[in-house]
Amino acid sequence: MHSERSSFGVGFRFCIKEIVDPLEIVTMCTQKRTPHLAVRYVCMLPHAHVLFSSIIHEFGKRQDLASALIAYEASRSKSDKPNMYVCRTIIDVCGVCGDSLRSRYIYEDLLAQKVIPNTYVFNSLMNVNANDLNYTLYVYKQMQNLGVIGDVASYNILLKACSLAERVDLAQDIYKEIKHMASKGALKLDVITYSTIIKVFADAKLWQMALKVKEDMLLSGVTPNLVTWSSLINACANVGLVEKAIQVFEEMLLAGCELNSQCFNILLHACVEACQYDRAFRMFQSWKESGVWKICDTKESNVPFAPTTTTYNILMKACGTDYYRAKALMEEMKTAGLSPNHISWSILIDIGGNSGNAGGAIQALKTMQDEGIKPDVVAYTAAIKACVENKNLKIAFLLFEEMKGHRLQPNLVTYNTLLRARSRYGSVQEVQQCLAIYQDMRKAGYNSNDYYLKQLIEKWCEGVIQDSDQNQGLLASGSSSIKTDLKKPQSFLLEKVAGHLQKDIAESLVMDLQGLTKVEARIVVLAVLWMIKESCTLGNPIKDDMTIILGIKRKGPGATNHASEVQNAVIELLQDELGLDVILEQPRIPITRNDFGSPFNPDMNNENNMNSRLPIDFEPLARRPAVLQRLKVTRKSLYHWLQRRVGVIRR
Repeated sequence: MHSERSSFGVGFRFCIKEIVDPLEIVTMCTQKRTPHLAVRYVCMLPHAHVLFSSIIHEFGKRQDLASALIAYEASRSKSDKPNMYVCRTIIDVCGVCGDSLRSRYIYEDLLAQKVIPNTYVFNSLMNVNANDLNYTLYVYKQMQNLGVIGDVASYNILLKACSLAERVDLAQDIYKEIKHMASKGALKLDVITYSTIIKVFADAKLWQMALKVKEDMLLSGVTPNLVTWSSLINACANVGLVEKAIQVFEEMLLAGCELNSQCFNILLHACVEACQYDRAFRMFQSWKESGVWKICDTKESNVPFAPTTTTYNILMKACGTDYYRAKALMEEMKTAGLSPNHISWSILIDIGGNSGNAGGAIQALKTMQDEGIKPDVVAYTAAIKACVENKNLKIAFLLFEEMKGHRLQPNLVTYNTLLRARSRYGSVQEVQQCLAIYQDMRKAGYNSNDYYLKQLIEKWCEGVIQDSDQNQGLLASGSSSIKTDLKKPQSFLLEKVAGHLQKDIAESLVMDLQGLTKVEARIVVLAVLWMIKESCTLGNPIKDDMTIILGIKRKGPGATNHASEVQNAVIELLQDELGLDVILEQPRIPITRNDFGSPFNPDMNNENNMNSRLPIDFEPLARRPAVLQRLKVTRKSLYHWLQRRVGVIRR
């Protein structure tokens, strides 16, 4: 054991012999979450600058960033200048704890102190922020500007950031640059460099470029490892090149590389991608019968293999629409001591839907919950899709509500599946239901296919003018003549319809058509009439006249009266097509005062009203209140129309 002179020894004029390793004390303090005690202890020791890194590292392993930062601040206060090893450690811990922003603050603080970090600190900072390619490139540029020379790890991290951002073009440029540097002897590429760029190409399905990198690797004398071979096999598997994937696998065996289950799973995946489902099962069956995996009957390359949950998930996908075979595989998985995960259940649910077995899909979702696995959005979406494809829309919408009740955020597939669930609408409730989903989708930040939904609503609305009873549902006739305005955002109309249908019958008797084209105004009017019709059928009487706000009436040379165009279209619809009595209301114009303080009435023609002789767009007349054009459909007229459509209605 080593002898150390502590502060206590100085005070009492004797030496204290350590009876334990300082790292053991540090570990005990971190286990008890006592950063201040750990700091007090290491401050007594002469090599405290080394032990501070140990404290930070130990707290990082326990995901305790707050305690690690306490140790970091203590280290700064005990030193005249920042310790680069401590700085690197705290940045790494920020990454482990998932707080990349904190690592940036630490870096900026170093720059503020006029401290230039070394290569290792820069590498840690870039690695922690590799998910943000722009920031990683920014740090790399600063590294160059400050005169800090990057090493091979720096370029490996840049390639990693490109891989995460799926920037194949940028990764290619970096690879060319470092190859050029390596040719001049300024840099020596390692297995990580080659494996990373191979993964970039594999993920982008550029299998030929991935294999070319392998040739570069071998020429430079670098031996591929398991990660390299797995990425190469995956590059072929992603494009369904089963034979090529098997060829690469056999090269891997000849190279003597140690194998794992991932390689075999990739081969199974290649078979599934190429729709060679029988081949996938033959491979798997061969292993089950012999205890080893036989890649090809003509080869003698047999290696031990233990299937994983991923193995069975891939095989379940190979079942196609055979629900019972997939279910049997899941049972076999459990017998082998493996636990089905969310992916397993989602695959089973999806197969149930694709095979027309919606009941099996719903049962799989229920069993998943019974076994203690909370369904995620993918599982719920698969079940919803199964119900929609089997025309069980009621259950589909109930599952959607259940998912929202579990605070799961639907994804784009969920929303689109429900919005396309119906090819027609038969009731106001159905329209309200879909419009509510549409609005929820837009609030979640997804772009919806507004045109598709608008077309359905147009068809549904046109059913109002048909001579059918209220239970007939949507009639497509009349919809073919409707031509939508594609230059205008469809969402504006849909929001208008949704707003009216969410009101009660009394509020819906006032319609605001401002900002709509004459075609869109027709849709909104028909939608509201549908709602009134269904509400009255349920026994809710009409108590007031229906008022329609058309827009501001404009006068003057060249003024386009958009409100008048909408007015003519709405009157034609209500009066000619539906037989309703329509009255054009003449609003009263309140008296205001002109710039001279005199009473001003635009309907008066006197000498004091000087502004009455000025053009309509003259500034003083901007104070004139807007005149809104309104139409009124009398309660009596609505009553008689409803009598003709749905029979006896309460007054």
